[in-house]
Amino acid sequence: MDFDPIRTAARSALDPLSWDYYEGVADGRPESQTDHEAWQRIGIVPRVMQGLTEVDTTLTIAGATFSTPVLVAPTAAHGLAHPDGEVATLNGAAAAGALMIYSSSARVEVTEFGAAADGPWWAQVYLMRDRLVSDDYIARAVAAGARALVLTVDLSGGLAEAPFRQNTRVGLPALPGNFPGLTWAQMSAGIDANLRPDHVSGLIESTGLPVWVKGVLHPEDAVAAVEAGAAGVIVSNHGRRQVAGVVPTAEALGDVVDAVGGRVPVVVDGGIRSGVDLLRALALGASAVGVGRPVLWGLATTGTDGVRDVLAGLTVELRQAMAATGAGSLSAINRTMVRPATFLTR
Repeated sequence: MDFDPIRTAARSALDPLSWDYYEGVADGRPESQTDHEAWQRIGIVPRVMQGLTEVDTTLTIAGATFSTPVLVAPTAAHGLAHPDGEVATLNGAAAAGALMIYSSSARVEVTEFGAAADGPWWAQVYLMRDRLVSDDYIARAVAAGARALVLTVDLSGGLAEAPFRQNTRVGLPALPGNFPGLTWAQMSAGIDANLRPDHVSGLIESTGLPVWVKGVLHPEDAVAAVEAGAAGVIVSNHGRRQVAGVVPTAEALGDVVDAVGGRVPVVVDGGIRSGVDLLRALALGASAVGVGRPVLWGLATTGTDGVRDVLAGLTVELRQAMAATGAGSLSAINRTMVRPATFLTR
């Protein structure tokens, strides 16, 4: 897919403050120049004579089945891109047969979102320093039908944040739907950075839902999450929004997969822009792959149809890449089909 026209159209459709908020990074280098380029350094090694008769992109994860391993990564404030916000994104994801991870920083409140959902969805969570605030949101998410919780662990809240966040959060033309009375800046400042593995096990015990841990880049942190009972790990650098010079997820994924050792599934996001990128991620051991900013670009340009087109287009490209490399199913994609650069010599 050529995302440049979609990105350009999205920039034209959004007010400048909203665009800067969506695109902001900690080090000034766009995601395409770091995370996406890292994926390009991984070469593809096709298999032949595999008796290929069909190509199936079906994903089964956490007891649910989807048409594609592409999922909507949790991203904030879809109401900045479309008046129907997260509900428009949900409908686009459903049309593409994809899982959506709803963000606690959504414009649409979680009860309203859950009422609009016909299929499985997961809810992203920040633990707040005022636990009554996050406990209230979590209770509403569970009651609304979330199938799993995704605990984001890589945001420092009020301790420190990239300057672009401070500059863009003030004056955004929407308010957080799940935290009445709070601005974006106030909500973010309330996020608790004092997280430990027992917060994962505590969330599992209190809700009865599977908990995935998002924002993992270090193998030892992945092991700690698994030992605390996490149902899965999401390799993510938060869209390069937290710290300058953060490692691309393409460089972190293989080590995390090896550390987890198949005990739980691993999902990755960051810089995915093509079906071949998807193939690379799956070959390195990811079970599914999240997409963030391109979904927002599609939403800003043509709403639900734009989201569907982004997700379905990436799936079509993945199917083409699988056919060209002899993989008839997701399970047939493996590490022998890629030749990573020196940062992933195995």
